[in-house]
Amino acid sequence: MRIFPAVALVIVACGGTGGRRGVAQNAAATPGDPHELRRVDLEFSIHEKPFPLPVVHGTVAGVPTLFLIDTGANAHILSGAIARKAELTTRAFGDVGVDHSGRSIETRRAPHPQVHIDNWGDLPDEPMLVTDVPEAVTRLGIGGFISPQQLSGDDVSLVLDFQKSEMRQMHRGDALDASGSALALDPPRVCLDKDSPLRGLAFVVKAQIEGHDAELLIDSGAHHSDLLSASAPAKALLPRSEASGEPVYAASGKVTPRTVHDAHIRVGALEATRDIDLIPGQQDEFCPRDGVLAMDVLKKCVLVFDRQSVSGVCNSEDAKK
Repeated sequence: MRIFPAVALVIVACGGTGGRRGVAQNAAATPGDPHELRRVDLEFSIHEKPFPLPVVHGTVAGVPTLFLIDTGANAHILSGAIARKAELTTRAFGDVGVDHSGRSIETRRAPHPQVHIDNWGDLPDEPMLVTDVPEAVTRLGIGGFISPQQLSGDDVSLVLDFQKSEMRQMHRGDALDASGSALALDPPRVCLDKDSPLRGLAFVVKAQIEGHDAELLIDSGAHHSDLLSASAPAKALLPRSEASGEPVYAASGKVTPRTVHDAHIRVGALEATRDIDLIPGQQDEFCPRDGVLAMDVLKKCVLVFDRQSVSGVCNSEDAKK
C-alpha cells in the first residue's frame, strides 16, 4: 500500500499479500436466495471531497468504515486500526505481507471479521488479513481493502464498471453491456496462491510503455500507473525521467519516485498517454510484474473478473488526457 501526497493525501496503491497469504473465500449470493446477484454504487469522494479511487461504505463487526475496492490486493485486508476498534481477535499464522514496493510487512489474521458492505450484503465470515496502514489512510476513514476478484464464483463473474460507477455480479457467460477498446488481447497471467488454503488471486496483463514491453498488475487501488525502477522497462525509460517533488509512502516506509511525463501506454487495443512513476522496489515473488496499471487508465473501463481470467473494455476517447 502506498499513499501519494498531492494537494491532499491520496491513496495510490495497496499491494496484495505475499508468500503464504490469507484471503477470504468467494462471496456467495445473499443468504436466502443463492441466485440473487449483488450490486453496489462505487463512490469517488470522501468527506464530500473528490477522491480518485473507488470506495464503498460498510461495517466491520458493526463498526462503520470505508472500504477501498482494490484489484491490486489479492486478498481482502483490514487495517489494524479498524480491527482494534471493532475488537476483533487476531492471530499470527505465518502470513507474509508485501507492500507496493515489494517490501515485507507484518500481517495477522482475523478469524471472524464480520464484514458487511452496505447495499451489497455480508461477506462470508471467514479469515481476513489484518495489517497496520499509514495514519493518513486511517484519517481518510478507510478501514479495509476489498479484493473484488474474490467476489466472483463458479457461477458468477464480478464486474467493476467504472463507466457507471458500480460494482455488480453477473451470471457467467452473460454478455457484457459495454462498448469500447479491448483492455487486453492476450490472456492475462493469473497469480493464484495454491500453496495457501486461503488462495490469493491477482491478474497481470501485457503492455507496452513507450514501445517497451511491460507486465502490469491490474490495480484499481492505485491512482497513478507505475513501474518498479529495477524492471527492464523502467531502466529503459530512466534517462527521460525527472525527480518527483512529491514523496510516496509505502506501508513499510517512504520511497522517492521519478516520473516519466506523457508516456504512451498500449494494453491490447487500448492506448493512453499518462505520466508514469518509477518506484524503487523489488519484485513480489508471488506475482512478479514490472509495475501496475492504475485508475488513471482504468477510470473509463469496465472490467470482468472470474477465478481464471479478467477481461474488459475501455472508452478509448476518454483514455486520452
